[in-house]
Amino acid sequence: MKRITFGLLLLLSTTFTVKAESSAHISKDFDEQLQYADKIRSSDPELSNTILLELQKHEELLTAEQQHYLKYLLAYQLTFQGTPDKGLKQFKELAESKASKSLKFRTNITIINTLANTQKWNEGLAYLSKALELLPSIENKEIMQTGLMVAANFYNQLGQYELGYKYAEKLNLLPINDRNLCLSKGVIIEAKINLELLAENSDEIKQGIEICDKVGETLMSSFIRSFLVRLHLNKQQPDKALNILLPNLEVVENSHYPRLIIIFYSSIAKAYSFKQNYIQSEKYALKTIAQAELLGASQPVVQAYEILYKIAEQRKEFQLALKYHVNYTKANKTYLDNIKTKHLAYQLAEHQAIEQETRIKLLNEQNKLLRVEQDLAQAEAENNKLFISLLIALSTLLIFWAYKSRLTQKRLRQMAEYDSLTGIYNRGHFTQLARSSLEYCQSSNLPLSCILFDLDKFKTINDNYGHACGDWVLKKTADVCRNIGRKNDIFVRLGGEEFCIFLPGCDLTTAKEFAELCRQEVAAIDSTESGFSFDITASFGLTSAKLSGFDLDKIIADADQAMYLSKNNGRNRITLFTP
Repeated sequence: MKRITFGLLLLLSTTFTVKAESSAHISKDFDEQLQYADKIRSSDPELSNTILLELQKHEELLTAEQQHYLKYLLAYQLTFQGTPDKGLKQFKELAESKASKSLKFRTNITIINTLANTQKWNEGLAYLSKALELLPSIENKEIMQTGLMVAANFYNQLGQYELGYKYAEKLNLLPINDRNLCLSKGVIIEAKINLELLAENSDEIKQGIEICDKVGETLMSSFIRSFLVRLHLNKQQPDKALNILLPNLEVVENSHYPRLIIIFYSSIAKAYSFKQNYIQSEKYALKTIAQAELLGASQPVVQAYEILYKIAEQRKEFQLALKYHVNYTKANKTYLDNIKTKHLAYQLAEHQAIEQETRIKLLNEQNKLLRVEQDLAQAEAENNKLFISLLIALSTLLIFWAYKSRLTQKRLRQMAEYDSLTGIYNRGHFTQLARSSLEYCQSSNLPLSCILFDLDKFKTINDNYGHACGDWVLKKTADVCRNIGRKNDIFVRLGGEEFCIFLPGCDLTTAKEFAELCRQEVAAIDSTESGFSFDITASFGLTSAKLSGFDLDKIIADADQAMYLSKNNGRNRITLFTP
């Protein structure tokens, strides 16, 4: 590597001292340097960055397209080094520039990747939709392959592993280079593991690691190793996990890629906790927290805080354990909220696609009707009677399509505003209603209360009696609570087994009485109607605008905190939020 570095820097220094007369030769050398920096951007990021910084010093000698290419690679380095917002700003500027079509497409798919890493799912889906439309027009095969790869990776990170697997498999139908083969293997392995289609002893995993190591793609081979480690840890096989993690830790740390580093640190901490080596476990859990400072909540961070508070508990350091547990709870809630956000973003994109498809179909039918009307106008002079008959038929057809259109719009509105399972409001529509209700109560000086409740041990019901039985419980719970509420109460299913009721005009005392009625009604549900016999209870959290203010996020968070106190204090109870 030292020889390569020295030789390349020598090439750079000699190129930059060439006189302006040989500009064509200089331009060719710059192309080679940019392409080489691009080629090694993930396998040797330090050398790639060195080349780019040298090129940046002589940017005035570059052609316009070379400057665009340099800007792309510098923006990539920003995202790689843990400052994705800065990189994203540069990418978006480049996407609106006069760069070539292929570079702009590549910029767009890199934006998609960056938005996925920063969990901006709605914006990412919008960019992905545009990129997939442009994909067939891209002539550069490698860039087209990269587009498919980014789509597969984006869907994997969104949790839509079937779609991720589908787009990665498309690459197997194309002649691809070794680097893209490595990347496709990584995406396919991640999707298959999450779809429970691969075991830890699978030859496909070993083959993926070997291919990536062969081409020097240590980032992807390390990610594949982390997938394999997850399988070992899920089966409580810490020694097998450590035998993979520790020999490859230095390579991962030298990558300076925070997202990968915290996965390794957190996994090492988990493996040592299984072995009851709490000193090493604590060491790597703390390393995870320190490394993830700028990355926000993620599964490795949640796992690290969980390990730390359990170690502190085991040492009877209860004050420290409480501190770590609070951080664990916050990180876990943020992580779970991110997962919910992914699902909501994907569902919203699906609804928008359906609405767009319906609108296009309606416009096509309307265009057909216009063409028929034109034909009828031309035939009017020949046969007036036939014209009248056809006009009646067309009018009938138009009414029919208008009726169908109205039904479609009504159905789309139902899908957009109501939860399809329970028939109560969904989260998106609830947000609009709740904000309006808060503004009205605040301006009218009226009380407002919020009840948040979650079905107890709902996962056990699903596991023991099946998801059909779980759906029956959700619908029954919604029915009994809706029947005792008022018409102006805002009742919503937030997701899973979690519900919320906004009570405009209700003070805390009245809301508590209503919550108690709901709790009793839920507990009184006769589960034998489902074909099984089991208890149904719920834990309630309660707050009011007087306690929590008129900010929607704050009042929901306070009710959620009170609800978790109900969970922790034995379930099937009501807890008032205490500021």
